[in-house]
Amino acid sequence: MSKAKYLSAICVAFVALAASAPANAAQLLFDFSGPSGTAVFQLDQNPTPDYVNTVLPGSDQFGFNNVAGVFDGTPGTASTINFGEGILASLNIVADGLGFTQFSSPTLFTGSASDPTFLTGSFNLNNPFFGNGTLTISSIVAGVPEPATWAMMIIGFGLTGAAMRFRRRDANTAANA
Repeated sequence: MSKAKYLSAICVAFVALAASAPANAAQLLFDFSGPSGTAVFQLDQNPTPDYVNTVLPGSDQFGFNNVAGVFDGTPGTASTINFGEGILASLNIVADGLGFTQFSSPTLFTGSASDPTFLTGSFNLNNPFFGNGTLTISSIVAGVPEPATWAMMIIGFGLTGAAMRFRRRDANTAANA
């Protein structure tokens, strides 16, 4: 096999391996502000809830335990964050330093409580006793290397493999002489 064919095969194999890697779930940023304080945390767009409550018909609720974030300006962990629909709260956050955060609003997700997909946008949250709040759900864009960076990396791996192969062939030739 010629050097050019060998390098091409290495590059094609590496690109195929990189393309077959599983995609990560899209991360969303939740930014809440209301009369009880502020909260900023992240969840997957299509998460698997820690628990689901479907006791009341038409009022499905699901939640997450121990969610890291910044709650009322202090980094910490919310013991629970619940989302729901129907007569149960659409959003309920239980975290140190954060006041009462039980709000109704438009539905914040599609699908079922056991398999939700969060919607993105800005939502007005309502609480007739404590005041209203706002929840903004937005996508987090991960950095993607430029095509030139990928090309340099693939070529580098190909050249490294080729150098190892030809060094081994030269060593075998010298040993047989």
